[in-house]
Amino acid sequence: MMLTDWGAVHLFYRYYNINRVVYTKRQIGNVVLPLREFISVAFFTIMLSALATASQAEGLTLTTKQGFELKADYYQPESAGPRAVILLHQCNLNRTMYDDIGKGLSLRGIHALSLDFRGFGESIDDKTDMKKFGRRAVAMDYMGHWPKDVQLAYDFLRKKVGENGFIGVIGASCGGRQAKILAENNPITAISFFSSNVVHNDDADTIADYNSIAKKPTLFISAQDGTFAGTQRAFALNENINSKYISYKGTAHGYPLLEQDKHLAETMVDWFDRNLSKQSHEE
Repeated sequence: MMLTDWGAVHLFYRYYNINRVVYTKRQIGNVVLPLREFISVAFFTIMLSALATASQAEGLTLTTKQGFELKADYYQPESAGPRAVILLHQCNLNRTMYDDIGKGLSLRGIHALSLDFRGFGESIDDKTDMKKFGRRAVAMDYMGHWPKDVQLAYDFLRKKVGENGFIGVIGASCGGRQAKILAENNPITAISFFSSNVVHNDDADTIADYNSIAKKPTLFISAQDGTFAGTQRAFALNENINSKYISYKGTAHGYPLLEQDKHLAETMVDWFDRNLSKQSHEE
């Protein structure tokens, strides 16, 4: 008997009053089977304790060829392997939104770097500051520099993990487009689109555009906000068996979901820990 295209599992956390649905792509033949996923409360408590004692991020400055200084936080593992994740924030926040995720990744032996986009956080100067010049300046000027800025972050981590290492990327909201551009131009192993509408539902151009990275393992996360339909569409188009879609009720966008679901950061860390490998990339 054929089931739905997605295996759906409803998880209800009474303590946090969260209702989320997890869709997977695990298949036997042409049948998608529902998989149950549980998060151990005991393990979650251990994880919180570990984060409290984890090394603090090291502040970095990445300087562009034109001399602009980009600020970043680098989470260096004590015992580092050839794996790394770039963390790209949403456009109403800055790099600090990923502090718990960065620490969690470093505890798994994964390098992590959270970058302030040009014009945000501490990546500012007298002529480049979203708070001073507004969102029009972001759209008309700053965003045009972001792909090369993000490439600097990638190059930094590539030196850490080596030519054969595995690098992933998380893009929240506006950061999702930059994650997509990075993955189109570099050997990115795994991606997470976090409240980010990389496909505009049935728009043929964005669908064709997404197909260039559709084989990569991808973690999609969204609530029922403006990214909901596009995220569903992108997940349906994705061809990797290790991809997953976590959907929430409500309209929380990006970082508020991390506050709403205290398990989400560890879920994201765990997914990258499992998927930053050659085998996952090729499935």
